[in-house]
Amino acid sequence: MFKRLCLALSCCAVLISPALAQFGPKPPTPRVAKEIQADRAMVDASELVRTLYTDVVTEEDGIDPDQANKWYTLARNNYTELCENREAATDFWARNCYKLADIYRRGLGVTQNYRKASELYTEACLAGRHLESCLQQAHIDHVGNAGAKDWPNARQLYQTACDMGDASGCAGLGNMLYRGQGGAPDRIRGARLLQDACSDEYTWACERIVSYGIPERRLR
Repeated sequence: MFKRLCLALSCCAVLISPALAQFGPKPPTPRVAKEIQADRAMVDASELVRTLYTDVVTEEDGIDPDQANKWYTLARNNYTELCENREAATDFWARNCYKLADIYRRGLGVTQNYRKASELYTEACLAGRHLESCLQQAHIDHVGNAGAKDWPNARQLYQTACDMGDASGCAGLGNMLYRGQGGAPDRIRGARLLQDACSDEYTWACERIVSYGIPERRLR
């Protein structure tokens, strides 16, 4: 009987292990050749721009000042194609939309365009569940980097980031809830989110709850 029980338990363990593995974090979709090429072009262009800004460059140096823009253009074209490919894995196209949005936000090789960047960040966040896109656009909308504050959108994006388990997203949402920014105030929930983020050692959240007079720690 004991041997049969051990055998049964062993069989169960074999069957359960693959099932448990399915619930682990899914690895990101690997980069393809065009994304690798675009990433390399961004690095090369950034290094060249730093050289151009810090040194006196002449034709004898063999440096073409237009090369940086050529690399930025190559990267932008590649990221655009990969961002628009919705037949690819969600994390793949969202990641490339985020990189493309960065180019427009920073005006790298193109006229700075916050509206275009915002569209890309927001779509990558809400449809693509791309955390960095959520946080970047939420910050822009919250502080008004694009020229106007959009607190309702910032609150929605922080909510999405918080739903993904990010402490900074929860802290941003908690701060807006506590202050009643972008919607009705909810100081109880706002304080709880800030406390949780502080408990997760997110320093900014700890600073906020001290300034608001909220107890620094709570049992989770």
